[in-house]
Amino acid sequence: MPPGFHHGWRGPFAAILSLTAFVAGVAGSGCAPAAPARARNVILFIGDGFGMNQLTFGIAYASEVRGRPLRMSELADAGSAGYSIPFSYARITTDSAAAATQMATGRRVLTETLSVDPETAEPLPTLLEWAEAEGLATGLVANMRLTHATPAAFKVHAKSRYVPESELADQLFGEPHVEVLLGGGGRAMIPAGTTLGESVPGLPAATDGPSNREDDRSLIAEAKERGFAVVGDRAGLEAARGAERLLGVFAASHLPYVLDRSWEGLDDFVPTLAELTGAAVASLEGHEAGFFLVVEGGLIDYAGHENDAGAMLAEIVDFDEAVGVGFDFARSRDDTLVLVTADHGTGGFSFTYGPGGPGPFPTAVFPDYSAGPEMAGVRHLELLAAQRRSLIEAMPEVSSPATAESVLAVIEEATGIRLTGEEAADLAEQLNAETAAPRDFGTYYLDGSTVPVALAARQLANHTQVVWSTGGHTSDPVLLLGYGPGADGVLGIGENTRVHGIIRNAFGWE
Repeated sequence: MPPGFHHGWRGPFAAILSLTAFVAGVAGSGCAPAAPARARNVILFIGDGFGMNQLTFGIAYASEVRGRPLRMSELADAGSAGYSIPFSYARITTDSAAAATQMATGRRVLTETLSVDPETAEPLPTLLEWAEAEGLATGLVANMRLTHATPAAFKVHAKSRYVPESELADQLFGEPHVEVLLGGGGRAMIPAGTTLGESVPGLPAATDGPSNREDDRSLIAEAKERGFAVVGDRAGLEAARGAERLLGVFAASHLPYVLDRSWEGLDDFVPTLAELTGAAVASLEGHEAGFFLVVEGGLIDYAGHENDAGAMLAEIVDFDEAVGVGFDFARSRDDTLVLVTADHGTGGFSFTYGPGGPGPFPTAVFPDYSAGPEMAGVRHLELLAAQRRSLIEAMPEVSSPATAESVLAVIEEATGIRLTGEEAADLAEQLNAETAAPRDFGTYYLDGSTVPVALAARQLANHTQVVWSTGGHTSDPVLLLGYGPGADGVLGIGENTRVHGIIRNAFGWE
């Protein structure tokens, strides 16, 4: 029986679980392989919302537009590849809190909980806590708030991911102390009535913001007292490179989307996920006992929730470049395991085909063929790659009430795509509805703030061949890649709880 299940519970996917167990058993049958060398270091990359179709999107863009593979494709070619199934406790779909918890603890848990037992709410020990107990250095890196579900699950124990952020931050900074923390979420780390820029040097005004604490505690000041180097921008991060204890807080909330970072002129101030990863490795690699590092590319998920394909592509590339940093470090030595996975898919994203004809073909093959659908192809990838700004930030600039002219201008400025007059008028009408919702699967857009972009995405589908089915998470399997000592553990199909075992086995923990 899978961990975390009531003994009497029987669900609709019992057959799926049986098949999963069968396939995994077949993959592991035969002669026992030689015991792998143990890892000194482990780097776990988690692409939030990075489902299989998001992976396909990245692979297609890299090969068909850039003309070179994704770094994670290179890692898979040099290492091992498998699949992970993101079931949670008695559910087929999951959220980031449960998914990350299951990787961190090896136990199935309830959605929206952070590393607590699903029946008793008692804390479950996490990989990060194990690592600290074994004398390893640890690090958490994210382009989200560090108190957000994925990074928090490796350090925080809470019945709900939605308790006040200050409670999560207090645990995040508590014992055992994490040596490297790089990301956002500074609003929960500073005294009430202050702004993040008052506590963190170099922070750009665009990512500053007020405290959301109700007390006078400063976690940043406490970190400084414990010997942490504290930075808030790219220059500070580079200057502190190699510090044994490093706290980088680059935004009051989440870091900006890649597209908006460039659009708002923040490239010189806000580090990329690859730069954050490199700085974390530089600080951790000097620890004699080794290290355990978790890196989250979280904005893939947020772009998926919003149904913003262009913004999502830029986040996928940003995440992939961070994976490349870890891969380059690992292949320069023989003691580091790199794992790449995801917590779930988001948005029901996919390419499809529509009217327009198949496009040019050699006349010797299709001399007279002009009918039939247009399959998504390179030109659609190029359209999406050319997007200049996230629709998440752009759509609030549509006039209120919306007009066709305003819709046309905002979307063309952000994406470079000009809707037809009919498309723009239809979108404006939907935006002005008393209760705006997609006409197809409006029930599955529970967060009303995502609706304007989702409506725009449906008009843009006529140009991009991108379709969406939800504003939420999906149950599709996700990639699980490994390179280095213990990487063979990723082979086959299994639930995401096995990530915990792969890492423990790589370290040689009992």
